[in-house]
Amino acid sequence: YKPGSDISRQLLAYANVYWAKKIADAAKGGAMGGKPACALSAEAVNFSNVQAMGGLTRSGRLMSDKARKEGRNGEVVICINPGGEEQWDRIVSAHGSPGSPVVMLNSAYSTSYDLGNKRGFEEAYYLKRISKGWVFRSFPGPWEAYLEKPDGSVELLQQYRTKPALREVAELVREESFKRYAINNDRWSKGFGERL
Repeated sequence: YKPGSDISRQLLAYANVYWAKKIADAAKGGAMGGKPACALSAEAVNFSNVQAMGGLTRSGRLMSDKARKEGRNGEVVICINPGGEEQWDRIVSAHGSPGSPVVMLNSAYSTSYDLGNKRGFEEAYYLKRISKGWVFRSFPGPWEAYLEKPDGSVELLQQYRTKPALREVAELVREESFKRYAINNDRWSKGFGERL
C-alpha cells in the first residue's frame, strides 16, 4: 500500500479483511463444510482496493439492502467489526441462513465486563489483555490464563475446560504477579528506563 492511501488510513479495517479471507479459505476448503463465504464490514472498507479476494465469493457493507439482497443460502457470513452484541441477533436474522455459520470477527468493543460474549457464539480465537497478563483461547482448546513477567515473557498459570469469569482469571493472575514480583511487575520500556 502507499502512504496516504485509503488502506494506510484504515489499516485495522483492511487487516480484518485479511483475516476474513483466511476464514473464507477455510470455509471453502471444507473446514466449515465447503461453503461459499462472504465478508460484510461495518467499517470504511473499499473492497475494490483489495487486490485478491481469496476464498471470498462476495463482499459488502453490513446491514445494507444490497448485502441482504445478494445473500445466498448456505454461505458462511463473516461480519467484520459487527458492533456490540445487542446487534448480533439482527445481523444473523438479516444475513444468515439455516445451517450456515455466521462469524463475528474482531468486534471493536464488548458490551459486557466479562470474557467473550453473552449471545451464545463460540469464541474460536480469543485474546484479551488483563492486569498483569492475558487470557487466551484457540478453539477447540481450553481457555488459558497467562502471567506476564517483568521481562515481557509469559507463563501459563492455569487452563480452564469451560469459559471462566473475567473476575476469576484477573484475580488469579494479579495475585500470582504480586506474590512473585510485588509491585515490580510492570511493563518497562527498555532503553528509556521508565515504566510504560
